Amino acid sequence: MGVLFNDVVINKLSGGLGRRTPSKDMVSGLLFNTSVVSVRKTKQSVAKPKQVLEKDKVYRLASLKDAKALGIDESYDVNGISAFYQISQFFRMNPSGDLFIMASEEPNYSALVENKVEEMLMKTNGDVRQLAVIYNGATEFSELTRVVTHAKTVTEKAFEDFRPLEVILEGKGFDPKKVTDLGGFNAENVSVVIAMDKEVVATNANYNNTAAVGVLLGAVSKAKVSENIAWVEKFNLTGEGFRSVGFVGGKELLSEGQMKTLDEARYIFTRKHTGVPGVYFNDSHTCTQRTSDFAFIEANRTINKAARITRTALLPKLNSPVLVDPDTGKLAPTVVKGYETLCKAALERMISNEEVSEIEVYINPNQDILANSELQIEMSVVPMGTARRIIVNLGFKNPFQLKAVSVGAPAPTPSPSN
Repeated sequence: MGVLFNDVVINKLSGGLGRRTPSKDMVSGLLFNTSVVSVRKTKQSVAKPKQVLEKDKVYRLASLKDAKALGIDESYDVNGISAFYQISQFFRMNPSGDLFIMASEEPNYSALVENKVEEMLMKTNGDVRQLAVIYNGATEFSELTRVVTHAKTVTEKAFEDFRPLEVILEGKGFDPKKVTDLGGFNAENVSVVIAMDKEVVATNANYNNTAAVGVLLGAVSKAKVSENIAWVEKFNLTGEGFRSVGFVGGKELLSEGQMKTLDEARYIFTRKHTGVPGVYFNDSHTCTQRTSDFAFIEANRTINKAARITRTALLPKLNSPVLVDPDTGKLAPTVVKGYETLCKAALERMISNEEVSEIEVYINPNQDILANSELQIEMSVVPMGTARRIIVNLGFKNPFQLKAVSVGAPAPTPSPSN
């Protein structure tokens, strides 16, 4: 109802309590290096210094206000540091996001990934599901090969240690003339983003070697594990700080051929769609072959979530007694049925939430558990499909001709031209 008279108007706001949904799918991380380690003072009071991040200490943010309270504001981003920009874009894309951050002092990009990703994952108790890495410093695009290799090693170990995650890398020093096909790395849980708002770069030279990892990280955390962040209906990226298509360094590619080359080389960037306003990601590529089961972020997030849930459900059964048939030594039918029911029940929520289409569990009763003390369980996930291409066969029809044929009348012949 409109205000009829002069009055004091009070608007009720929501979100101040920082409450979060129970799901941990959105829990994300941002790892960066920084040379800003000295205490900085506020303009308002020289005697009262702003708080700065301690080296290699993890901080948890529930909003952009939390970052500013730590001293990460517009003035924090100097000498190539883009932490504030990335954090602000993360929360713009997902205001309900949950973000861990950690600042380090590693000497180069590859060392930052090699030495600090696992450390941050350990310090967050494996809660981080997707982690972006940005590097403050000059680096060539060619160094990306070493960075991806280290990220692959880290993510593989993370899965073995029951802390599966996706790593998003900043495509530093992007050069369209030196594009490497990322599919050859077979790094299933690693993605490289080279998108950046060209207008932001044009107005702020501090971001001339920055990629929009915060935008991608926020979109991934907002999406269901089964959703592609290039979904046009849901993921329009346009907003404050990100309004135009561009690449690292403010570069702009006008050729469709160049864009196709980058897409086939498995990079993540932004594009526009004719007929629909906004800016969108091209796809959710990972650094592996397109034919791989894990060629896209949503496939990895789906299997990672299923792995976490299954392990949590089965862990209480570790070292438990298992009944066998006294005559054959095979698994008793009640054991087979019990474990199958347990696994299906644990993952049922993913089906109802439309994160997977179906879960299949099979336990072969012909297992010699008395000899090896191992219980083998086979599980398969039927994922949600993604409409990456929508093909429409469109043409004309002449209803007069169709009607004439249906009643047996001869089709009209064209009159001779005069």
